[in-house]
Amino acid sequence: MSYPDYGAQGYTSILVTLDGAVAVVTINRAKERNTFSGSFIPEIIAVFDLLDRDDRVRVVVFTAESTAPAYCSGADLTGGWSIITGGNLEGPQAYRDAGGQVSLAIFRCRKITIAAVNGHAVGVGITGLQLPFDFRFVWAGAKLAFPFVRRGISAEAASSWLLPRLLGHSKATALLLTGGTFNPDSPYLQGLYHQILPTREEVFPAAFAFAKDLAENTSQTSVAWTKALLWHPADSIEEQHIIDSRGNRELAGAADGAEGAKAFKEKRPVKFTDTLSENLSNYVPWWKEIDVRYRKAKL
Repeated sequence: MSYPDYGAQGYTSILVTLDGAVAVVTINRAKERNTFSGSFIPEIIAVFDLLDRDDRVRVVVFTAESTAPAYCSGADLTGGWSIITGGNLEGPQAYRDAGGQVSLAIFRCRKITIAAVNGHAVGVGITGLQLPFDFRFVWAGAKLAFPFVRRGISAEAASSWLLPRLLGHSKATALLLTGGTFNPDSPYLQGLYHQILPTREEVFPAAFAFAKDLAENTSQTSVAWTKALLWHPADSIEEQHIIDSRGNRELAGAADGAEGAKAFKEKRPVKFTDTLSENLSNYVPWWKEIDVRYRKAKL
């Protein structure tokens, strides 16, 4: 299988490097205060698609240079709301906000994803570039703003779906309906961050060390299955039992399942070899294909 050369993709708004099984994506728009516009948007969408398909990658860390003015200053509003209102619309449902497209690209990545938030974040800088990640590390001094209702627009980047699921409806209401600015240790954000670091400079190293541990000790296929189970649950506990059982049966019968048990018995580190391209079909929404009908007598 041929793998992408990230240096040859022609990215201008992001930098992409591989360190073993960890991919690091760094925002490269410091002069523009890391605003969300231009080539930044399609490049993020494209790179997360490539990272999802690249079997070399087990964990993705997304960050900004710690010397940049912000992690992300939100949408570039020098042209007003043209980023939202521009283009031809063929109907009320024809428009797809750019932040939401980025959120979906990150959310759909089957690898472990980590946001290393080493600066201030406004608007889409917290909604699209933090919420869809699996883990979030943040600088304690970061200012995190949800300004939408104070700017005359609605919440974007699928944040009205993600926030209630991550934090609960009450906290999501406090964040989105006040349009306020919060610190990472705010009670309204409690539980969102995996770790809060004292300085900006500590954020990326902590996130990267965490990523290296996960890259070395987790199964690529197990991660993909588990992410799908978490975010695409069945409608009842009985139905969830069915898809949980299918996952366990298929994974236990594969090479990584056998290796996990063998490594445990031999008291040694695991050496997982299963990959998404070889052991899971790309983009097959298996959670939609399972027949979850059941007979109570069999449960």
